[in-house]
Amino acid sequence: MLNTASTSLRTNRVCLSLAVGLVFFGAALNIFFLFNHCPFQLSQDEAHYWQWSRQLDYGYYSKPPGIAWLMAGTIKIAAIFGVDPNAPGQYLMPILRLPTVLFGLLSGLLSIALARRLFRDDRTALAVICLSAAVPMFAVGSLLITIDAPMYLCWSITVYCLWRYVERFSIFDFRFSILENPQSKIENRKYGGGAKIVWLYLAAFACAVGMLFKPVLIAIPLCVLVGCYLDEQIRRAFKSLHTVAGILIVLASQIPVIVWNAHHGWVTFRHIGAQGGLAAEAKPANFFASFTRLGEYIGGQTGGMGGLLFVLLVVAVVIAIKLRKVTGGQGDKGPASPCHPVTLSPCHLVTSSSLAIPYSELKIENIGLNFLLAFTLPLWLFYLALSLWKGTEPNWPAASYFTGMILLAGIFTAGWNSSVAATRRWWRLWGSITIAWGILLVAVAMNLHRFYPLFPSLVKIDPAAIKLRGFEERAATFQAAREKLAQETGQEPILLANAYGPASSLAFYLPDHPFVYCLMSSTGGRHNQFDLWPGPNQTNAAGTLLFAGRPALILGISATDPAVEKLLRPAFDRLEGPDDITPTLHGIPGKKIPLYRGYGFKGFPNISSNTY
Repeated sequence: MLNTASTSLRTNRVCLSLAVGLVFFGAALNIFFLFNHCPFQLSQDEAHYWQWSRQLDYGYYSKPPGIAWLMAGTIKIAAIFGVDPNAPGQYLMPILRLPTVLFGLLSGLLSIALARRLFRDDRTALAVICLSAAVPMFAVGSLLITIDAPMYLCWSITVYCLWRYVERFSIFDFRFSILENPQSKIENRKYGGGAKIVWLYLAAFACAVGMLFKPVLIAIPLCVLVGCYLDEQIRRAFKSLHTVAGILIVLASQIPVIVWNAHHGWVTFRHIGAQGGLAAEAKPANFFASFTRLGEYIGGQTGGMGGLLFVLLVVAVVIAIKLRKVTGGQGDKGPASPCHPVTLSPCHLVTSSSLAIPYSELKIENIGLNFLLAFTLPLWLFYLALSLWKGTEPNWPAASYFTGMILLAGIFTAGWNSSVAATRRWWRLWGSITIAWGILLVAVAMNLHRFYPLFPSLVKIDPAAIKLRGFEERAATFQAAREKLAQETGQEPILLANAYGPASSLAFYLPDHPFVYCLMSSTGGRHNQFDLWPGPNQTNAAGTLLFAGRPALILGISATDPAVEKLLRPAFDRLEGPDDITPTLHGIPGKKIPLYRGYGFKGFPNISSNTY
């Protein structure tokens, strides 16, 4: 007898309605959080992208132009509703982040839609939302307007459209289910047979748009190749000239970026190469350092996913790999694995019988498992390999978690409702603990600032305090020094900072949004976008130094930094400081920041690093 478990959709309108409701409820909570004294100030990276949006271009030093155009568009739309584009930073912050809430909402709905199509079970749709709500990285990512939020949505749309295209090649749907059950003709029309080639082009367009935010979407064609290797039906789906046309659409989106880079010394490619350890100044790989970086990579993924949930996800991936092996895997000759007689023992899938998922209870075709694995594992393995050579950031493989969480939700649902008592008990126990623990972590992360007055030392260890707090307070302290120097000299000071992050953050949170110049590449740091903009040494039409004789405030260069003698002192008639400024957070003194005062600007000596 054939396995007919995946021929029909298990309809549970309560689960589906609850899943959709939770997505909209989460979006509403995020909007309330942003506009109700949000403790998360605009991060330095977000402020840097905002700085880009004030000078629109077809490319930027480290990224494609998508995020800058998105922010500029957000401000333009907000202006229609009466929001002043020059309003103070604390008022602009929630406005700039609103698109992220929308992206999170759409990504959540796509997770529901794809989970239902793959696993044919409304309970899986609810599971993917409950599990995702327990991921700290998702909770924070659904609030910050960085390149990851639009990239993740574009990745989600691309993967969803690709599955809509691929599923019509399912042998199970078209050869066998109709023979088993004439009623399934209706389901094929709804879930498989209605798919058109337009889904492939929609996927290409979404991928092309995503590439304008983050180049990681170049991995989409590679994931497709992995899927083709894993499954004969996926291979048959993409064996078409339409696939080539889709790739050309993706590549065409990069023409403006490439033209821009050709006129700017290929800086984006140099920067990406440096991040990947391919730069000329990269140090040879060291075994112990590689081992440390590998640990940091795994630790970063574990921490970002809330610890227990990452372990559960790895378990789900292992089970999926075991399933595809015992059910025919790799697109073997003959019919697809879902059409094979199911005679497997439920306990043959993994070492522990309590983790076993009977294939007949999983309600997914083998092509679906191969598809999910193809869009999950490549990014994991690529960045794992990269970590052996160069340091990585925890958010780099974030896109892989779209399909990873759907895969986990399917395994989780099957385990939760398994007919095998040991399996059911294991998944219900650890699933409940994992979700509760993750939601607790998210709640603590969002509200840890409330405990600062009781435990001041939390300020030094809270990641949010380090990455997302204190910038408005720093700008207020800096503004006081700026007003004092302007009153003393009768001239508006030149504003400078030691790195692009502080320079952008000051510009955003200072009341008049002035341009703050960056000295990063002149103090031994890497090049950045500020090196492509006019600097403090700019001249007027007559060739005279534009800021000659002006005073200046320089933030963030310590007294022991060689740049003080090589760069700062030769640039002024007189240099005073450093006078440390100490911003306070909830009345708690923060880190001291050195501040120099320069009098009589003469121009900086030509010093620049070669680091990208």
